Amino acid sequence: MCGVAGCLGLADGALPDTEWVRRATMRQAHRGPDDDGYYTDPDLALGFRRLAVIELGARQPVQSADGRYVAAIDGEIYNFGELASRLRVRGVPLRTGSVAEVLVEMYAWLGRDVVRQLRGMYAFVVWDRRDRELFCARDPFGIKPFFYMLSSGAHGPQLRFASERKALAGPGEVSSLDPDALRRYLSFQYVPAPATLTPPARSLPPGHVLIARVGGSVDVFRYWRAEFKPARSPSAEAPEKILDALRDSVGAHLRTDVPLGAFLSGGIDSAALCALAAEVRPDLMTFTVGFEREGYSEIEYAAETATALGIKSVPYVVTPAEFASCLPRIIWHLDDPLADASAIPLWFAAREARRHVKVVLSGEGADELFGGYRMYYQRLAVRTGKVLPGWTRGLIGQAAATMSAGSKLAGLLDRTITPLHRRYIGNAYIYRGRQARELLRASSNRTPPPSEFDVTDPVYRQAADANLDDVATMQLVDVNTWLPGDILAKADRVSMAHGLELRTPYLDREVMAVAARLARVEKTAAGTTKFALREAVSSLLPQAVDERAKLGFPVPLGHWLADGMYGYAEQIIRTAQTGQWLDQRAALDVLRRFRAGDPGITWRHVWLLVVFSLWHQIYVERAYDPVALGWTYQ
Repeated sequence: MCGVAGCLGLADGALPDTEWVRRATMRQAHRGPDDDGYYTDPDLALGFRRLAVIELGARQPVQSADGRYVAAIDGEIYNFGELASRLRVRGVPLRTGSVAEVLVEMYAWLGRDVVRQLRGMYAFVVWDRRDRELFCARDPFGIKPFFYMLSSGAHGPQLRFASERKALAGPGEVSSLDPDALRRYLSFQYVPAPATLTPPARSLPPGHVLIARVGGSVDVFRYWRAEFKPARSPSAEAPEKILDALRDSVGAHLRTDVPLGAFLSGGIDSAALCALAAEVRPDLMTFTVGFEREGYSEIEYAAETATALGIKSVPYVVTPAEFASCLPRIIWHLDDPLADASAIPLWFAAREARRHVKVVLSGEGADELFGGYRMYYQRLAVRTGKVLPGWTRGLIGQAAATMSAGSKLAGLLDRTITPLHRRYIGNAYIYRGRQARELLRASSNRTPPPSEFDVTDPVYRQAADANLDDVATMQLVDVNTWLPGDILAKADRVSMAHGLELRTPYLDREVMAVAARLARVEKTAAGTTKFALREAVSSLLPQAVDERAKLGFPVPLGHWLADGMYGYAEQIIRTAQTGQWLDQRAALDVLRRFRAGDPGITWRHVWLLVVFSLWHQIYVERAYDPVALGWTYQ
């Protein structure tokens, strides 16, 4: 796990900006506190910060044995040992056998097809010194980030790239926002790739490569696409296949030369990983955070699980005051605004874990692959609504319109008559069409207005072509949007904020291959979720853990915002200089309606506006100085 930054001159004689590369590299020093390295030639400047966890003495950037290729990688290749053996059979001399050296020699052998041989999480660059071509790739699920932008100036046209968006444009350097990206943020609670909120910065989507040539073009291609192929009926062998794939993946993810632990909540996802890891590492340490308010802490559940598994549990309780004091720094680390409240307790969990270990296992991806979200479990009324005649759906719509906004019955009726592709854009759907437009200033609205469905419609077309059922369709939407845009983005930024490598064994190609074949009934059956996964790991866990509902680092923000944090939220929204983009009067009205108990407004509507306003103060207004505050280096 590391930080990569670089600058490629795109025209003959367009020199790379080496000073910018140095600054961008240092802004990511938290990603790699152990070492740095640089490479320069007339076309490319490349910087690297290293978090050493395997082959501790190896350095990057690294050159191939023949000197033609230069590479740097953020992430891990879990089958690098097997790949190294293949290279040795071919007679390739390996000096260190490090992940980066194996990668560059595999590229020298296979070229662009190397991405089809890799098992892991990665964002890497390979520079071909002879053909003057830069090859960049991001892993299939989007576990590791990669940002880039085209720029021009005194040095000529350039391609700049980095592991974090803040390295491309930091506080005080953001001069404009993308109104379409802001519109989608209001719906998704994050900015979907490839856009960012700060053009011209772009995010390389998961499973894509970028190829840039000096004197030529910059092109982006997809090399991998998630696919679900659910069986028509359940298989008696499914639990065994799941367990075998998980045990193999966990074993691969345990490869490290430094202390390793795991995040442990009260649910089955992390407990299963800990149980499998403890088979190999009985001294495994686990880390859990919670809050003092009843119903918002999994510390007790995690401790029970750890005791049953014979491993150590390290708890930490986050106070409201500590939450508020660390919030600006957390939002700075997140790059673009990301209003998933669970990012905050995850940040504290990473901080505590880093005091003991350098690598943690975490359960991201289990819900998306195995059907873990309650919304996948469609009520009969919703499923029946698809076949109702138009006049019946019209009557249901009229009945829903007479009910108070936000009521559960009105929501059920709305889901009954609304097609899936117009009501599901992922796990978060905060502000819908007109609601979002009412919050935006006229200058931020254009005709025709951008739609959240522009992001998900291509996924729905893929699902229709594959004739997927509703559960598999929602999984496909989440794997393409929610998982990389929210879940993995926050996991990467808050863990790397502390120089902690976070590994996700569920997001493995072999685990995906098994999960993709599960029948619908193996995901949502017997009134529960992740049915086949629960069956697979039941023998490893206490019965209470197997049956326990997932909480997922809950945060009592609803209670805080209605009480002690109300003034804090109001001050942030009121004082942020967001008037060019956001109708602050409408935003403050959302806060007021929430406190008044309006059933159509939840704390998530408020939190999304608080996060954007605070992000604007940090990155646009520079109300906070990350260097002076010790968050980063100049």
